[in-house]
Amino acid sequence: MTNVFLGIDVGTQGLKGVVIDETGSVLATETAEYPTATPKPGWSEQSPEDWRRALDRVLAALVEGRPDFTFRGVGLTGQMHTTVVCDDQGRPLRSAILWSDQRTAPYVDAIQETYGLDTLLGITGNQPLTNFTLLRLLWMRDHQPELYRDIRRVAVAKDWLRFILTGSWGSDVTDASGTYALDVRRRTWAKDWLEQLNIPAAWWGSVAESHEIVGTVHYGPAGLQGVPLVAGAGDQEASAVGTGLGPGDLGLSLGTSGVLFWVLTQYQLPPHPSIHAFCHAETGQWHWMSVTQAAALSLRWFRDQLDPGATYQAINEEAATVEAGSDGLLYWPYLNGERAPILRPEARGGFLGLTLTHRRAHLARAVLEGVAYSLKHSFVIMNETGGVNPRRWVMTGGGAKSALWGDIVASVFNPPGELAPDPGAAVGAAWLARNAVLNQSDRYPLTVHAVATPRLEWLATYEDGFAGYLKGIEQMIPLWERTKA
Repeated sequence: MTNVFLGIDVGTQGLKGVVIDETGSVLATETAEYPTATPKPGWSEQSPEDWRRALDRVLAALVEGRPDFTFRGVGLTGQMHTTVVCDDQGRPLRSAILWSDQRTAPYVDAIQETYGLDTLLGITGNQPLTNFTLLRLLWMRDHQPELYRDIRRVAVAKDWLRFILTGSWGSDVTDASGTYALDVRRRTWAKDWLEQLNIPAAWWGSVAESHEIVGTVHYGPAGLQGVPLVAGAGDQEASAVGTGLGPGDLGLSLGTSGVLFWVLTQYQLPPHPSIHAFCHAETGQWHWMSVTQAAALSLRWFRDQLDPGATYQAINEEAATVEAGSDGLLYWPYLNGERAPILRPEARGGFLGLTLTHRRAHLARAVLEGVAYSLKHSFVIMNETGGVNPRRWVMTGGGAKSALWGDIVASVFNPPGELAPDPGAAVGAAWLARNAVLNQSDRYPLTVHAVATPRLEWLATYEDGFAGYLKGIEQMIPLWERTKA
């Protein structure tokens, strides 16, 4: 019999379960997909019951068929901000509103005008954004009042599954940071703030540190019954745990979204409101996080619309046939609005500079370069005061499997970056459970498999390209504003 720990990740595309042993080695993995609905442009929703059905399939595959596993602990993670509202029995009252949903854009300006940015930063540490749970509740109060009156519980994605698995209701400090209802500095619910808005703090339940055991499993296969479950963490914080990021390390994730993750040993307000200041999954740590909405999602869009059926490897090989700079073609990855650093949900993506000489390969390479420029733009803003001086850059995510994309990012940023096999958020969640059950605080033993190196012959081209990228944003803002109106 092998002592093992289970991590469950309620992702955007599907639910993933991973089993690790005490050393962190992955012994088994299983995924189950579910659909996303887009009832209106800018809206994104999923059914929590689809998550439950996916959970059933994953647990059946990982637990029922493995009598050699002795499950010692379970950790949860998932898409941050995704909002579930329930009745007093924990039954969802409507579809969950996803992290990428933009319907609350008018509330961002309204709440900031009413309370003032300085006041809001003092309460939550963050500027209001469309993604935050609290703004979704205000939207429901105005647009779905009968439903709103029935709300008794609110959760993000993973915390609703926590309720299903254990019957306990609450969140951890990382996901709670993204609700806009947490006093991030003090790592507790901002009850006075919620009282001002006439929103019951009790809707969210308790808030715990990520490694705290918050219940025992009483749902699913017999092999999980009675197993302790930890509060877990949001997907970005869990991924940072699984990547072994520590203070002084900058994480750069090329996942569905593109994320910069800077660990802090003490709470600090970030230099720009587009940068989140959240609690980290490690006790006594916080982090800054900057998110570009469509990183690998841009490449997926390119594949699905312009090269259906192609593998990502084939697309990268085609893009590699084009010189750096894509012969003057630029791409902005604002396919779903944009968070950092421009804070414009009305932003739209696009190509600029197309000529008759450009081929599909040019568009593919321009997508890779445009995402790199967007991340560089975020880093420039994050490092506005010169305080972000990484001793190590760690690149993860599906996009980091591409040596070409890694070298493009390294050349745009111009430090070498370590390419790490991305264990995924589920592994980080399982590792949190492992440390809790074993009463340890070990860092996950990640092995770097390659280094992304800046190409000297690309540096000047990408410096010019980045300048053109920034100039293009200035030119497009009036167009976005007119579209918004």
